[in-house]
Amino acid sequence: MALPRVNETLNFSMTIPSSGQKVKYRPYLVKEEKILLQAFESEDTVTCLQAMCDTISACLDEKENVDVMELATFDIEYMFTQLRSKSVGESSEISVKCKNTECNTANKVFVDLESLSVDVSSVDKIVRINDQFSVELQYPTYRSMLANEEAKSPSNTQDQNMNDVLEMIAGAIVAIMTDDERIDCRDQSPKEVMAFLDSMTASQLQNLSAFFEDMPSLKHTIEFDCKECKTHNELVLKGLSDFF
Repeated sequence: MALPRVNETLNFSMTIPSSGQKVKYRPYLVKEEKILLQAFESEDTVTCLQAMCDTISACLDEKENVDVMELATFDIEYMFTQLRSKSVGESSEISVKCKNTECNTANKVFVDLESLSVDVSSVDKIVRINDQFSVELQYPTYRSMLANEEAKSPSNTQDQNMNDVLEMIAGAIVAIMTDDERIDCRDQSPKEVMAFLDSMTASQLQNLSAFFEDMPSLKHTIEFDCKECKTHNELVLKGLSDFF
């Protein structure tokens, strides 16, 4: 008689922040945790990001047909914390230094992972460039983030960094609009889209860049009194690395 398998049923559900789609999932198992631990021990950013995406894909209901690599970066961060809450524990213990510089004592703080959320309600994806043009944007996908990470090198010049930013923005442009016309950028070559960006002034490009700077993110405010000096601390955790 074959041995049974445990924890492979879809026991839980969550909502993908960017789309509002509700999906079913199971906890990640020992076989997936081994891969995650190996990836985190490697301290290689691309390896870690890929392992997280692979883990989420393995745990989601196949019937949902979710392409994890095409989700927004904050989707992945939120979904991974929800997976971890059901797989390892509902809270995460982190070490935070007291803001009192004369104290600077490390304090243990517990974060309730199940209470985390991403607010996408206030985001406007249409950015006005000037009186003639507006640009419709989409959130950068995890696929594009991985591609950018793979392209990075320690010797990147300032010019190369600028090109990376422009390529990220170009990849996020859905359409260019006038009062009379909507030009779908999926019908345009990457070279044409890049030429459109090159024709902007610095202030116009900054209007587009602000969309990414203000993009939704996984964040949570914690408060604690320092165990050493009793100073009251309030800190905003932002991004996956802050929670573990």
